[in-house]
Amino acid sequence: MRVKPIAVVLLASSLLLMSACGSDKDGGSATYAEPGNTAQTNGQEIINKENFTDVSVNPDESQEQPDGTAGQLYSLAFQAMFSFDEGLNGNMEYIALDLSELTQLTDQDKSYILDSFADYEVTVRDATFEELAKEEENFEDSMSLSGVLLQVKKVDVGEDSAVIEGSKYRSGKGAVGTKITLKLEDGTWNVTDSSMTWIS
Repeated sequence: MRVKPIAVVLLASSLLLMSACGSDKDGGSATYAEPGNTAQTNGQEIINKENFTDVSVNPDESQEQPDGTAGQLYSLAFQAMFSFDEGLNGNMEYIALDLSELTQLTDQDKSYILDSFADYEVTVRDATFEELAKEEENFEDSMSLSGVLLQVKKVDVGEDSAVIEGSKYRSGKGAVGTKITLKLEDGTWNVTDSSMTWIS
């Protein structure tokens, strides 16, 4: 059977029109979605960009804040300990905080606690009594440190209160025991009482 020329022209035109509607300018398959709708292509869902919300977080904002944390609690307790018997601070070369027994502290907590002593303009470090004694010259004879050591001896933490007992040590004849009471109010720890429990 002979095909008429006009039928060939119509068939070719239809094929060209279908090809133009089914591909984009790069020759790939184009899928369109109206705002608020989704479309499917090759089994994957494409969501219109107008549906996206920017949920990027500033790294600084994602960090845990000190209020109400163990870092804030122990920072305040150590600061309160340090405030007793300022005569022990004379010519100190460092402030050492013994954090070795405070296993619940995160690295961020520890950094926050140590940084809270930066205003004293001496080296601030995490160290035990034994570590410092090994470093000091003639420690066995003098029993004295060239800096101040703060230690936590006993902790009693409740849901919204805490009692922390500790000590401030400079030498065998220059040390005090401390008792610090704190309360959690509106998500923030505050010192409500502090006292010396012994002195040498």
